[in-house]
Amino acid sequence: MNWTLAVIIICTLLALLFTWQEIRRADKRRLVWRLLAIWISLGALACIILPVSYSSKTNIADNSDAILLTDGFNKDSLPPATPVYTTDKAIQSSYSKAKLISSLDELTNHQPAFKQVKIVGYGLSEDELKQLNGLHIAYTAPSAPAGIQAVNWVGKIKTGEPLQVQGRYNNDIEKPVSLILKGLNTTLDSAIIPAGTSAFQLSTVPKPTGRVVYQLLALSGNDTLSNESIPVQIEPAKPVKVLMLNAAPNFETRFLKNWLGENGYAVASRALISQNKSSEEFVNIDKMNLQHLSAGVLDKFDLVIGDLSAFKSLPPADAGAFRNQVTQKGLGVIVRADSSDKAASWLQRDFPVTTMAIKDQLSVPLTLQNQKAKTAKLNIDPSYISYRNNTQVLASDAQNHELAGITLAGAGKLAFTTLNHTNTWLLSGNKTDYTALWTLLIGQSARKSASVQSWKADAIPTVNEPVKLLFQGSAIPGSSLINDEVNNSAQNAAIPYQWQNTYWPQKAGWQQAKAGNNTTEWWYNYSKSEWNSLKKMQKIKINKDFAANQTQKQTVTKQIQETQDIEVPKIWFYMILLVACTFLWIERKFAIQL
Repeated sequence: MNWTLAVIIICTLLALLFTWQEIRRADKRRLVWRLLAIWISLGALACIILPVSYSSKTNIADNSDAILLTDGFNKDSLPPATPVYTTDKAIQSSYSKAKLISSLDELTNHQPAFKQVKIVGYGLSEDELKQLNGLHIAYTAPSAPAGIQAVNWVGKIKTGEPLQVQGRYNNDIEKPVSLILKGLNTTLDSAIIPAGTSAFQLSTVPKPTGRVVYQLLALSGNDTLSNESIPVQIEPAKPVKVLMLNAAPNFETRFLKNWLGENGYAVASRALISQNKSSEEFVNIDKMNLQHLSAGVLDKFDLVIGDLSAFKSLPPADAGAFRNQVTQKGLGVIVRADSSDKAASWLQRDFPVTTMAIKDQLSVPLTLQNQKAKTAKLNIDPSYISYRNNTQVLASDAQNHELAGITLAGAGKLAFTTLNHTNTWLLSGNKTDYTALWTLLIGQSARKSASVQSWKADAIPTVNEPVKLLFQGSAIPGSSLINDEVNNSAQNAAIPYQWQNTYWPQKAGWQQAKAGNNTTEWWYNYSKSEWNSLKKMQKIKINKDFAANQTQKQTVTKQIQETQDIEVPKIWFYMILLVACTFLWIERKFAIQL
């Protein structure tokens, strides 16, 4: 800097001196040209002495790729001439050619800039990928890891509801793997996974209430391949209030009413005895007037069970109130098919019934939704429901004929069944299958109470890793209490009743979360050793999506460029100085001759 300033000062002083001399000169011809030549020659001299450069954007060289190694990489697939980096000391120890960097910033700030960074292995977390947002990212995924690749279960259930654990397992060994669901050191269910990738489903009906942690074990002989936690919150079942409507008294209705009452359901039953005359019964519920099914009456129930004829015979005012309660207020419905004209009711629209050309009843075992074992044989009518895409099968026979199904009806759920002789199970002493069927139908269709608030953790919360907690509710938390620690909440700009917190859990197990003065909610945090295969699969997906998004951006943007300082060749300034000095010399020669 001092040298540059000295050169500028000297050249400026020389320019002033030579300008003063030319002005004093008696011959004023070509004065402007002489002054211009002096200034140009001195400027060229300064540029010869000092470095002169300019900035230019140039395309990055094709060989400016870099490879970033992460856990799960295959060193045999790495090209030999490409520089390799990693942030993991263990990876650097196992692959000495990799250069250990302290942070990903060393890649984004590298000079010259990389044209592309290829991530090899299971990849980076979502937050780590954001640090590379200025670079073009390519991703090479490894083969799928062995173990559980996907899993799902409902974290909050009611007493009596089944816990169902479903997923997909990759068995990369020749021997079969046993998946075992355990609770309180007792095997509750199991499945055998052959070599390859297979779906699995395990289920049990929890007996305790409160917060329970089940275990999902993968065993190969005497070796334990994995041991994962299945946390579940089991809440006491709120009594379901059931209204039964029947065109006439029958054994199916009577047995169902008794079973509902014995199992804690609140039941109100109305059966037509003759024209304008009906009988009413009440079990576990206060008596009320059921002659007119107004909105006020229907609002007291969670579910209505009845035969199709009973619904069709409702007066227009009652029918309108009933349909509004189903579609607008979420009232559940279970419709039993009968011999009435089925096409004339909106309750039948999604459940067309086909009758087989036989008169006698059939005796067949049933397959119930989410249950592996078939039921005992049941007498059924020779008719079944024709399947529609917007319905879900709840019960079927050995030929996969749909015998009970469910669909959405606005805010409510509508179930339809052709099973009208389930009481024969009870007559034969088979309470198990009877309970399983009706618990399924009622559980799927009954009105669900709206949750006031909820806390949900993203992905798989793990010790000493940031977890995003999503709060949804009417409360305005501003700040929340996570394990009695104040944690600031950020409101979702698009959904005003959602708030997000970021928390670093320090230990595994159940964690508390509380927004404002509302009830404490619970979520579960896993240890470092749990769900490793699932975490790897999630990382693979995150990195694939990120790289795919980068590729899309690449196709619509210009070629990746970098800015470089380019020095102007000195030859140009020598030529300018020579031309200017030549002009001054010739001009002086002509002036002397004249």
